[in-house]
Amino acid sequence: MKEIGQVVALTGERAVIEVQRASACGENCAHCMGGCMPTRHRAMVNNPVGAMVGDRVKIEAKDKAIIRSAFLVYIVPILVSFAAYGLAQVFGVQEVVSMCAGLLGLVLSFCILNRVDKKMAPVPEITQILYREGGASDGT
Repeated sequence: MKEIGQVVALTGERAVIEVQRASACGENCAHCMGGCMPTRHRAMVNNPVGAMVGDRVKIEAKDKAIIRSAFLVYIVPILVSFAAYGLAQVFGVQEVVSMCAGLLGLVLSFCILNRVDKKMAPVPEITQILYREGGASDGT
């Protein structure tokens, strides 16, 4: 995943960057008439290239890490929910109890993933300074 953003703050070895979220109309909002407004999002990223506040930068995250995170967030809760429902069915409880077990499995998996995600979330990093506030740019 590659994004372009602007550094808005620095904290040690990391930088807070602001990126514009892509809209469904492909950033051509004036012509789509959909009424959407592009929004900005801030994220903490690693800053190995020494970007400064105001720099326009390229940010990259490993695709494998993003796919793993998406799997954890979207697929694992469903699998846990089905497993909890199936386990309740194996024990021969009523249908309503099985459904509650499935729902409980879904909620618990989201709670657990919320804690795990903070430790395992992929941290993007700045790979290139595209434009420096003083007019110079880095060609790396």
